[in-house]
Amino acid sequence: MRVSDERLLRIRILSHSGDKIHIKLPIEFVKKMIKNNTFDFFYGVNDILDSNKLLDVLVNAFDYNLNGEVAHIERKNGDIIKMIID
Repeated sequence: MRVSDERLLRIRILSHSGDKIHIKLPIEFVKKMIKNNTFDFFYGVNDILDSNKLLDVLVNAFDYNLNGEVAHIERKNGDIIKMIID
């Protein structure tokens, strides 16, 4: 059940192999996950992306009440990752 004024983080992952992943999480829950170091979707051994900086950007976007797409990542292998706040 969603409260009408509850903000959500939507993560959309479109993989080069055809997989489509759509995740919706309440912002307050995501903040707690980041604080507890359990929001580890973006950690990878061979990642060129600085996951900690990406999470900092995300937390700042929450704090400034931003809406819309806050990250659009296209990987060399064709994967596309979008993070959207609404």
